[in-house]
Amino acid sequence: MKMKELEDRSGIGRETIRYYIREGLLPEPERPKTNVAIYNESHLHRLNLIRTLQRERFLPLGVIRRLIEEAGDRDPDMVPGLFGLEIMLADRLGAEANRTPVDVEKIADESGMTLEEIGEIAAEGIITLNEDPGGRRTVSAQDAALLSTWARVQSLGFDPRKGYGTPYLKQYQALAEALAEFDVTTFYDRLADNQDTDRAAAMAAASIPLSLEVFGHLRVKAILKKVTERNAEVLQQEHEGTRRSA
Repeated sequence: MKMKELEDRSGIGRETIRYYIREGLLPEPERPKTNVAIYNESHLHRLNLIRTLQRERFLPLGVIRRLIEEAGDRDPDMVPGLFGLEIMLADRLGAEANRTPVDVEKIADESGMTLEEIGEIAAEGIITLNEDPGGRRTVSAQDAALLSTWARVQSLGFDPRKGYGTPYLKQYQALAEALAEFDVTTFYDRLADNQDTDRAAAMAAASIPLSLEVFGHLRVKAILKKVTERNAEVLQQEHEGTRRSA
């Protein structure tokens, strides 16, 4: 079919169709001759898929493109609930706008960490080291922030010689991943079936800083409780020792 028929059958204008082709959302038509473009049923199906995902699932074109790249022209009903949430959530949290990689040597100079320490943290899978063809090693802005904060913690006296090295940080990562697994599983189980992706991303983006505050309060409360219990145990042991010696 030619462009006019594709427009009529899909209800989508030619400029939008051409835009979808430029953006990789729609495959190129066959061109048997110069200035002749032939479309087929797959183009019509893809246009209907894009329109349905936009109108009924409220997915942006960037997410739809990724869905098509990963899963092809599946039926809209087969699209997983909240597909593309990570893209929209990252955008709302500012992660997409802060993708500029950070030079590892710059981090070492500013934080006081050695390149060996950074390499050790990367070897444990806590951060990801990238290397360009020129040999320049970088990390993401998020990993750079993590390294900077960890260096500040160590500068307070919590250094590797006292047991606060990479293995200790690895334990933090394990705790964070366990909590993230709980959060994400609960979120999908309870909201995936009755929230569109945009609304879910808004909810998650707004709740993450608050949940971190809640966790911070709970952690402080738990630390104070454990310190109190530990001091009580020490006093009890000292008391029992005094009684025995008397």
